[in-house]
Amino acid sequence: MHFKFSHDFDAPLAELERVMFHDGLFPLLEQRMENIIKVEPLEVKRDGARMTRKVRYLPVPMIKSIGVKKVEPEWMEWIEESSYDFKSHSGTFRNVPARYRIAAVLSNSGTLRLESNGRGGSRQCLEGELVVSVFMVGKIAERIIHSNAVKLLEEQAVVIDGVLRNRDL
Repeated sequence: MHFKFSHDFDAPLAELERVMFHDGLFPLLEQRMENIIKVEPLEVKRDGARMTRKVRYLPVPMIKSIGVKKVEPEWMEWIEESSYDFKSHSGTFRNVPARYRIAAVLSNSGTLRLESNGRGGSRQCLEGELVVSVFMVGKIAERIIHSNAVKLLEEQAVVIDGVLRNRDL
């Protein structure tokens, strides 16, 4: 499934970029997002205008149970592996499920671009692919995961909007 997501912010591009990649954003996301249990940077490297990072995300389960079996939050955990170029204001990401059995059937990757929106603010643009390789139910699972990912991205954007507005970082 191909996806696109964008969000406009009332902040200049440089300020959005500074906040989005500030180390202090991780605990604020964890504290202020209702659908995230844990956000943990595992590795962040900066070399000139280039940054690479690995970040662990543990969301509140989007599905409470499958039949009689309770869905544990760890089943939904993923590691963001990303790189970002501050000169081009763009990067790539790959979200890798932390559980081997889920990683074997799910892939999610794409691009991130930050740009001026022409009104004194800026825009975050995500585009990519989400594939669940499970016979018969893969497409259904893709739609459910996509729907919940959009909710997480929208909630994250609200937190970032608040951080920008209140100058929390």
